[in-house]
Formats: sequence, C-alpha cells, structure tokens
Amino acid sequence: MALRRPETLTTAVASYIKDAIVRGEFQPGARLPEVALAMELNTSRGTVREALRTVADGGLIQIIPRRGVFVSQLSVRATWEISSLRALLEPYASRLALEASGSDPAMQAEVAAAFDVLRKAVRTADPTTVADADVGFHRAVFRRCGHDMLLTRLDELQVLSRRIVLTNQISSADAPTLIAQHEPIAEAVKLRDPELLEAAVRAHVIEAGELLMTRMAPLEPNRAKRSDPDSFGLGRWPSGTRPHPRRGASSNRSGGGADT
Repeated sequence: MALRRPETLTTAVASYIKDAIVRGEFQPGARLPEVALAMELNTSRGTVREALRTVADGGLIQIIPRRGVFVSQLSVRATWEISSLRALLEPYASRLALEASGSDPAMQAEVAAAFDVLRKAVRTADPTTVADADVGFHRAVFRRCGHDMLLTRLDELQVLSRRIVLTNQISSADAPTLIAQHEPIAEAVKLRDPELLEAAVRAHVIEAGELLMTRMAPLEPNRAKRSDPDSFGLGRWPSGTRPHPRRGASSNRSGGGADT
C-alpha cells in the first residue's frame, strides 16, 4: 500500500494501525507482530515500533514487555473510563469553544453543517458513515476551544469511543434517534448559550456511555445488567449525579442526548 505524505512515515504508520483497529481488522486481544506490519507497510521495524508507541499512548493497544503488542480489550470498565473522561473534558472544551467564538458566526455555521451531515448519514443507515458523521459533529462543537492538550486528549477519546460503538454494532434501528439526541447540542450552539451547551454535552456523553455499558454487560456475566456505573462496581459519573436527558431547547439546563 502507499502511505500518504507530507505526514512523517511514523505518523502515517500510526494512522494506518489506528484506522485498522477501529475498522475491526485487528480484533480485541489480537497480537500485532512488528515484523509482519513492517513487511506489509514496506517500512522498517524501527518505524513500526515508534508508531506502535504512539498508538499505545492513545489506549488502542497495549505493549507488554517480553510478550508483544496487543489490541486493547473492550470491556464495560474501559467504556466507563472513556465515557467518564469525556464527560469531564468535552463539556468544558465545548463551553470554551462557544465562549471563544463570541459573535463570530463561524462556529454556528460549522456545527449546523456538521449536524446536516449527520442527518444525511443517518439516512444511509451505514454504521461507519453514521459514526464518522457523529465524530465530525462533536469535533465541530469543541475544536475551537483554544486548548491544544485538551484537543489532543479528546481526539484520542473520540477514536476509542468510535471503536467501541462500531464493535458493539449499534444498529440501524438506533440511527433515527440520533438526530433527536444531538439536537440539544446543536440548539445550544445556535442560541450561543455556553451553560446550556455544557449541560447538553455532558448529558449526551453520559447517556451514550450508559447505553454502551448496558449493551456490553451481557458479554461479561459477572457484571450487573443495569446502566448505572455504581451497579457495575465502578465509580460515579463526573457530575456526581446523572443529568436527565434533554430533548429540545427549553429554560431547563440539564442537557441531553445519547450515542457517541
């Protein structure tokens, strides 16, 4: 295969590995042999080794000394950790972005366009297309936060979330509800209301995490089957209590939504 420029070769290899994991080409628990990857990508083992370290930093793989490199397992705990961290960081980043945008209409226009892309993606009923549009919508909301370290972490979390969603086969039957679930976020941006946006994003991320945890629980027989993280033997959500989902704009600022 040909790797794109002007990325560094290491970055290109890391991107290829990340994409392959998210697409399901490398299954959870699978070993990633350094030599085979180097041969497949027509590059050196050193480049592959550096790329694998980069991917490991994002949580997609684990490097185990004297054993090798393995694709990280998907679990209820991992889903909760990803979702709870997103619930801490993404509402804050979204609020920063909206506050920074001021009266500039660029953010409102970008988010509205991303929401339209999500609507069109839902009509295709293709899980990958929907997941890509969902990630694009969220990034349109928070990308103007002006905080590079925060953006890097959120991009890593989005990759992990997308992988879990696709692996757990969020079905086409779920797709029509995505519009209603994301609408409070789009509406808060349109209204230029940072507080409303922060609450809507937090509620959406928590709702999404609970949905995924509930769907994954039957695959872990020792886990409880409820969506409350306390019932999984895990911690509380960052807000201390779970906000009630919000289904449209109103004076209530408790936020809502549910998928990724």
